[in-house]
Formats: sequence, structure tokens, C-alpha cells
Amino acid sequence: MRRGSLSAGSAARALVVALGNPDRADDGVGPVVVQALSAPPGVEVWEAIRGGLPLAQALVGFERALVVDACPALPVGEVALFPLFTDDGPRTDHGSWLHGMGLAQGLAALRAAGLAVPETWALAIGVEPELPFRRGLSPEVARAVPVAVAEVNRWLAN
Repeated sequence: MRRGSLSAGSAARALVVALGNPDRADDGVGPVVVQALSAPPGVEVWEAIRGGLPLAQALVGFERALVVDACPALPVGEVALFPLFTDDGPRTDHGSWLHGMGLAQGLAALRAAGLAVPETWALAIGVEPELPFRRGLSPEVARAVPVAVAEVNRWLAN
């Protein structure tokens, strides 16, 4: 689902996309973070449930992209910002939690096919590995939301 829009004929240079399912407890932290943003001109903000290759295809055409997602590879409530590519190629240490084949791997495949993919970063918020079906964030993850919003704003300012 997309939120926000640009005037007709303009092209967004940056995108912030939240992955997550608000019906799966802390998995919904990404949408909570982006709902708290006031995106400046030239920035689109999206919410999505699917990642991997379909998301990588949607990112083509942007200069920069930031994906905000719950991450079971981090301690609960920890916030980490990192690029999805290093000099050695797509990251695989944390990147696989970004749904499906992995967003970094999807972007690498598109790049190998000759498409211009954006500089892509991930903002990960640590969650438990097993999440129940219910709405609302745990107290630990809810406390991480203002930290994550501040990180998104710093990323947008650079």
C-alpha cells in the first residue's frame, strides 16, 4: 500500500518503505515507524507486506531507498541501520530476513540484468523470532519506535 504522493510529473528521488504485517504483533513495527514520518518533498513513503524480488522490482527508478522492517536476527528492541550492499556485493548476514529470496539478492539480480537499482539501506528493528497473530507492539519494540523514526530522519537528511 502506498501512502503519500508526489505532484503529477515529478519523480521521487528517495523512497522509505515499511515491511510488516500489523496483525502479527511486532512484525507491524515498520508500518508504525513510517506512519510517524513527515516525508519531505521528493520522498515517497510506502507500506508493504511482501519483500524480496517483487519489492526489488518496485524500487527500480529511485535513487535511494530505505526499507524499515522487523528483524528476528537482532536483540528485541535494538535498531540497526546498514547498507544492503557492500564492496563485496549483497549483504547476506542480515539481508535474508527481508522476505522471500531476500531484497539484497533481488536487487543484485536486477543489477546483473542491467537495471539501475537504488542505493538501498535497511533499518532493522529487533523482534522475537516467533510472533503471534494480534495487533499492537510489545513494550520493548514500542520503545524502539522513536529511535527508529530518528534514524529514518537522519537517513533522509543525508
